[in-house]
Amino acid sequence: MVIMDLDGTILPRNGEIDKRDLEVIDMLEKEKVCRVIATGRSVFSFIRALGNDFPIDYLIFSSGAGILDWKTKELFYSRNLQSDETQEIAKKLWSEKLSFALHEPIPDNHKYLYADIDNTTPDFYYRNELYSQYAKPLENPEAEFGEACQFLIISKHNSGVHEKVKQMFPGYHVERTTSPLDGKSIWTEIFPRGISKGSGSLFLADKLNISLPDIMAVGNDYNDITMLDWAENSFIVSNSADELCKKYEVVGDDEKTGLYEAINRFNKKMKIW
Repeated sequence: MVIMDLDGTILPRNGEIDKRDLEVIDMLEKEKVCRVIATGRSVFSFIRALGNDFPIDYLIFSSGAGILDWKTKELFYSRNLQSDETQEIAKKLWSEKLSFALHEPIPDNHKYLYADIDNTTPDFYYRNELYSQYAKPLENPEAEFGEACQFLIISKHNSGVHEKVKQMFPGYHVERTTSPLDGKSIWTEIFPRGISKGSGSLFLADKLNISLPDIMAVGNDYNDITMLDWAENSFIVSNSADELCKKYEVVGDDEKTGLYEAINRFNKKMKIW
């Protein structure tokens, strides 16, 4: 099994996937290697970026909150925050004057409510423009919420907001990723405890009965850490943060076929073809 992050790993910001990476993804199918993308995007966002027939077998989306059989489009795993949890989190964020987006439950988690409380970063407003058809303002802190996939808080780099949110919600999985929109803002996402790319990858590997030595993962950002720590063969592209490059084996980058290089190194070890 080969598990690939999307944004910044195989898909450059405002760019296209390299031809050689696409060729090696096609080759994996011929060699009967399971091809998985693990992304922070929703299914809707993934399809908007790559279309409905991108050549993979499974999609781990929303950082592990859901898993889709890509060929049949069967959703066979999903986790959402319960209504009492969304109430608790929303009230705390509002009391701390932190703007946030509250995403509907899977499978409609591309739709969301947003609370503009603290005049946050331009990235927050740009995202709302991109999703204007699916985003609605939330103005009442006493609103009643049902289930939700996740919360999203967008902040400036080194603002300390991510660390603050993580301390506020020790009972949940608080994830950090770099904005795929401006490439610098920090997106902090709140998921149910135990939800991550690593947990999603483990669930899928167990379902397909694929052992750890036969699994490779490649990523580029902080929300890939659980996946990279779990996989026995982990790679990170060279345009990643320095602290991540020091921790994992570095390959190319998103502009120079990092995936192609990672798969070739994996093959030298596994002798797949």
